[in-house]
Amino acid sequence: MLKKYTAFIIGTVLLLAGTASPGNEVDLKVHHIGDTVPNFEVRTLKGRKTSLKAIQSDQKNNSSGITVLTFWCSFCGSCRKVDQPLSDLSEKYKGKVAILALDSSAGEEARTISKVLKEKKLQMPVLIDAKGNLADLFGAKMTTTTVVIDANNVVRYWGQFQQSDDALAEQAIEAVLAGKKPVQDNTRERG
Repeated sequence: MLKKYTAFIIGTVLLLAGTASPGNEVDLKVHHIGDTVPNFEVRTLKGRKTSLKAIQSDQKNNSSGITVLTFWCSFCGSCRKVDQPLSDLSEKYKGKVAILALDSSAGEEARTISKVLKEKKLQMPVLIDAKGNLADLFGAKMTTTTVVIDANNVVRYWGQFQQSDDALAEQAIEAVLAGKKPVQDNTRERG
């Protein structure tokens, strides 16, 4: 009888381990401070695949390994409030921290995004997650939700990009760069 239970437990563990591998459907949520982020794939505006691992290990564009994702899209009203601050932040930390806009909107096209970036003179890199997998992964229900991931794939900040004049994302970046816990490491979403 014990053999049956042991075999069942081992089989269940192997099955669960298999479903957690990249490319398989699994109900993982990573939106709590301290959660470990699995490697994921997204596309650049030019259609190339990239991954969290590739972004973190790109020493030319991300010497710290810290990755900041802000959910954003070209047609969202609340995104217009963070367009320029997000672009400025990505320029300020260029080469040191990967600060990226992440478009998880169904049907959004790279040419539309590129047109908006050009019209508004925005410099931040944009990644496309057309299926919304990362919104699901991070539990993001609204645009402008920002996630700061350290070089060890750990979520260090999850919440609003900014609150009035309070630059929450930048404060979190500075704390993580200094090896400290952000003073405010999470907020409610507000898009």
